[in-house]
Amino acid sequence: MGVVWAEEEQVFDFGSKKKKKTKDKKEKADKDEGAKEEGEVKLQGVEGWTQGELHPYKDLLERLYKIIEEHNPEVGNKERYILKPPQVVRVGSKKVAWVNFSEICSMMKRPVDHVVQFVLAEFGTEGSVAGSATTRAEGQGQDGQLVLKGRYQPKHCESLLRKYIKEYVTCEMCKSASTTLRKDPSTRLTMVECSKCGATRTAASIKAGFHAVTRGDRKAAKQLK
Repeated sequence: MGVVWAEEEQVFDFGSKKKKKTKDKKEKADKDEGAKEEGEVKLQGVEGWTQGELHPYKDLLERLYKIIEEHNPEVGNKERYILKPPQVVRVGSKKVAWVNFSEICSMMKRPVDHVVQFVLAEFGTEGSVAGSATTRAEGQGQDGQLVLKGRYQPKHCESLLRKYIKEYVTCEMCKSASTTLRKDPSTRLTMVECSKCGATRTAASIKAGFHAVTRGDRKAAKQLK
C-alpha cells in the first residue's frame, strides 16, 4: 500500500500545479496594474482641464452684432429708396409719353437702354425715347421722354418699376439700392454688385412679356405670306 501511495504522489504533484496558477495570476495582476497606471497617466491631461465662465446666448449675439457694426458700419443702416412717381400723358389717340422716364433712370443709376428694353418686353409693345431718330422724325415728345404705343396709365408704369427695382437694383443680401449693373465678360451674364456688402448675384435676362396681336401684326403676317 505504501508503494502505491508513493507512486501516486510522484504522479499527482498538486503542490507544483498550485504554484503555477499563482504565478499566472500574479503576472495577470501585474499587467492589469500596469494598464491601470498607464490609463491614469493618459487621464492626467483631462483632469487638468477646468470649465471656464459660461456666457449667455444673448450676450454672445450682441457681441457678434457689435463686431459686424464695427467692421461694416453701413450694413445695419436702413435706407429708404425714394423715386418720383411716373408721369404719363396722352400723345394722340394711340400713344402715351412717359415724361420723367430719363430722370427716373438717373435716380436708379441704370442705363436708359436697359430700362427701355425691360419696359418694352414687359408691356409687349413698341416705343422709343424722345430725342432719337424715330421720335424726331415723328415729331413726338421732348428729349428724355419714353413714347409708348398703347394706352398705359401711371399705375402700370409704377408696377413695372417695382418689378425692375427688385430684379435689377435691390441687393438680395442687405436690401440696399447702392448697386451697380455690369456684364460679366466671360459668361456674358448681367451681374448686380452691391457697393455696401460686396454681394454679387446674377440678374435674370430680359424676356418678352405678353404681346397682344394687333391689326398691324395681322397685316404684316399677311404680307409675309
